[in-house]
Amino acid sequence: MHNSKTLKIIGKTVLVMLFLFGLAFMCIGWIKNHARQSVSKDAVKTVESVIEDGGEDKVTFEVPISDFLAVDGELGEDDTTLDELMREMSELSSNHETLTLIGILEIPCLEVKEPIWDSCSSTALRFGVGRFPQTANIGDEANCTIFGHRMRQSKTIFWQLQTLEKHIGEEVIVTTTDGIRHTYKIYDTVYVKDAAIDPYLTAELFDTEHLCLATCGYGQDPYNKKIYRAKNTEFIVICVPAN
Repeated sequence: MHNSKTLKIIGKTVLVMLFLFGLAFMCIGWIKNHARQSVSKDAVKTVESVIEDGGEDKVTFEVPISDFLAVDGELGEDDTTLDELMREMSELSSNHETLTLIGILEIPCLEVKEPIWDSCSSTALRFGVGRFPQTANIGDEANCTIFGHRMRQSKTIFWQLQTLEKHIGEEVIVTTTDGIRHTYKIYDTVYVKDAAIDPYLTAELFDTEHLCLATCGYGQDPYNKKIYRAKNTEFIVICVPAN
């Protein structure tokens, strides 16, 4: 009888501990997502302010580099101890990296509005999207490729990019820091393996102005639940000037 009561108490204690652990995990995730999105929104506001003042070729902006803000797949986020989390959180306001902003990306049909960094470093991609360095500048008569994460928990940045497979012709807008608005339309979409992505990482892929948006493409297909794509698959949206 006593053993039965003891087991019930232990069981309830374990359930409470699991609940508290899950709640703490959710809170940490919310704090991370909120911090990342706050930086992204501030970066967008900075670009908008620069444009209102007449525009500049490039704009510098400081972002926090604490591992606490690492995204899924980055080294250091998984299996982090409480002590490590506390240390990383304490670094949020002390360690920064200066990045270059080159514009704002908007995909109206997905309600996407993100800063564009002139970098695809792990730090840059935590706070928006980035131009792959071996591709052309926005507006050049060549290929420009922009990468972004599928933010699973916050469902932001390129989380819904794969749904554009069914939205050919939709508008994509890039406003560069000099105030020039570049309007594109979605021309095509493609899934490629990492081994076949190299052409999309060069300016020479096209000899006319093109914009490619790229993100991870693995996992369940948003339109066909029977299709599950393996790791190392990328999804690319190919855009051409609207005019």
